[in-house]
Amino acid sequence: MPTSQIPRIQKILIVRLGSLGDIIHTLPAQQLLHRCLPHAQIHWLTEHSYAPLVETVPGVTRVWVAGLRKWSWGSSPKPFLRLIRALRREHFDLAFDFQGLLKSAVVARVSGARRVAGFGAELTRERLASTFYSHQAVAKQEEKLHVVDLNLRLAHQPGCVNGIGPVIPLQIPEASTRLVQQKLANQGINRPILLNPGAGWVTKLWPAAQYATLAGRIQQKLRIPVVLTYGPGEEAVVEEVQKAGASVLSFPTSILELAALCRESRLMVAGDTGPLHLAVAMGTPTVAIMGPSAVWRNGPYTAGDIVVKRQLPCSDCYKRTCDRFVCMDIPVEQVFSAVKKRLGLAEHL
Repeated sequence: MPTSQIPRIQKILIVRLGSLGDIIHTLPAQQLLHRCLPHAQIHWLTEHSYAPLVETVPGVTRVWVAGLRKWSWGSSPKPFLRLIRALRREHFDLAFDFQGLLKSAVVARVSGARRVAGFGAELTRERLASTFYSHQAVAKQEEKLHVVDLNLRLAHQPGCVNGIGPVIPLQIPEASTRLVQQKLANQGINRPILLNPGAGWVTKLWPAAQYATLAGRIQQKLRIPVVLTYGPGEEAVVEEVQKAGASVLSFPTSILELAALCRESRLMVAGDTGPLHLAVAMGTPTVAIMGPSAVWRNGPYTAGDIVVKRQLPCSDCYKRTCDRFVCMDIPVEQVFSAVKKRLGLAEHL
């Protein structure tokens, strides 16, 4: 639909509370809306941990902190009611629920927005959520759309069209960039390869010993420095990698510092995690080690990036626990070959 025919929309609410990877996968949709409706205010409702990241996104007018992470229907309604009253004062023309949960759908509906867009029941995490939408985006199962493409389809609702790539021009604070540059400079490191051994699910973890072996092989055969990255709560995973023999720099980062570190690096190796998708959004090449999640749905949203994955009868099960963990039993040599290929290096190295 031509821009001149798009209904007059002055204020938009995006509801995407978390997680990091899901927020990253929503950014192209937000960028599409911003490009399509440049005069509209775009507000984003998220949780406290992700607010600093969303504040760096071009086109986001205001970031709201939901404070609903630990809220349940049996909790006191006061925080929920305070949030709703504040949102209703904004008089949104259109609200998008990219979360697909019952609580996010309710927030979008009672925000006072004239129209509420969300996914059809078959695409929501909680099917009842779809009953709160006035407009729904649907997809046939055989389409096999990436999460980014699903979100873009939802963003088409006001008449916008596709055409947004995966790289987002995040406005990272200079302080975060300087801190990362200083830590690398102190160790004499330039343009490292990042290894991110953590993951939100235990079934997405590649063994720590494998990461340690990979780090050694990159350093010895490619002569490229390696940095282990991790966030809050992942200290134990990094310690396992170091105890397994990895002699590399490691330091914790905030989300914004990790984004800055991605910009200073030549490649990231990680599982299906938020940091992997953040690297994609920053334009950093990646090698993804994937187990229980489907490549077509959750793989890196960049054509040049490489996924290493075992194809098994139980592939793409999306289980968060497993008795066997066979899908992540991937040889180091296979990942190392992917690293060389992504970097454009000779196979014999």
